[in-house]
Amino acid sequence: MSEQRVERGSLTGNLWLSLWGLSVALIGQGALEVIELGGRWPLWLASVAPIILFLFGVSRDNLQWIIWYCLLLLFYFVSAVEDVFARPNNLVVVSGLVIIVLLFSVCTAYIRFRGRERRKAQAIEE
Repeated sequence: MSEQRVERGSLTGNLWLSLWGLSVALIGQGALEVIELGGRWPLWLASVAPIILFLFGVSRDNLQWIIWYCLLLLFYFVSAVEDVFARPNNLVVVSGLVIIVLLFSVCTAYIRFRGRERRKAQAIEE
């Protein structure tokens, strides 16, 4: 399937904005967690570099990149669950887990509905 420019509908537009908002929130939460633990910015950069790398691909609205981004989020989910069990009363840690779950859900919904929009546009073209 060739890459094509298809206008986003209202649902996928809102999901797209949520995807970006939650990604920024995850990066910010990572910064708060590193600051809380007494780390410096290189540690924060190393922890969010994979997210930033994948966001370059996501910015092109490539569904394959978003699928891989979901896989990456699963690794962050495992780490967040471990952190929640280690520090269950820490609001920053719990918020990280909530952000990751929401972000994963938004990404999978976006893939589903955006794929439908693209298939519909391709069917109309043919």
